[in-house]
Amino acid sequence: MDTSNWTENIQSRDEQRQIKRMAVLRAAAKLFNEFGYDRTSLDDIAGRLKVSKRTLYYYIKSKDEILFECNRFALKFMNDALEDSKSSDLPALERIEKFFKAYMELLSTDFGACLVLSKNNVLSEESRNFLRQERKKIDVIARELIEEGIAEGSISPCNAAMTTAAIFGAFNWVPHWTKSSDSESYDEIAKHFIHLFINGLKSIKNIPNNNS
Repeated sequence: MDTSNWTENIQSRDEQRQIKRMAVLRAAAKLFNEFGYDRTSLDDIAGRLKVSKRTLYYYIKSKDEILFECNRFALKFMNDALEDSKSSDLPALERIEKFFKAYMELLSTDFGACLVLSKNNVLSEESRNFLRQERKKIDVIARELIEEGIAEGSISPCNAAMTTAAIFGAFNWVPHWTKSSDSESYDEIAKHFIHLFINGLKSIKNIPNNNS
């Protein structure tokens, strides 16, 4: 019996389900950002997608699951971007710049904004622990990049942990006062923040002398 067509159909159904599930997550993230997690119901999400609440349950089990998946997706993007920066042959300072450009790009999306705007204390302890560990991985890699820069001389000696916290803190506040749909504003903010932090991190010998 030839099962190739059957397998292809199964894959197509799975892919279609994943596409629709992602649409549910995007719609939910947008609503969470607009109205807050607590003030958004599954009925609101179903209404935004113009489907029934019953249809929604085919793709997700609960509102908590949606928030967890939105956070997980954003953190995976961050981790992948950092791993990519870490494996690059560029100087550490340039790799840090590359990562934070990618991070600001993430923050301009509904998933990225949801990561910093929605509190995850409503999630189960297991889910919170998972997200906490993912954040910790990202923080460790970012610190290592700064420490590499210090070792190679492209970054002035500093407390890597405090520096990482300061940069993430500044970037994470952006979705609180800028709409995620305004990608041009995010581009400008990214340029300004990166210029500010990079020139603040540079070793004195790497800062151009305008008097020369």
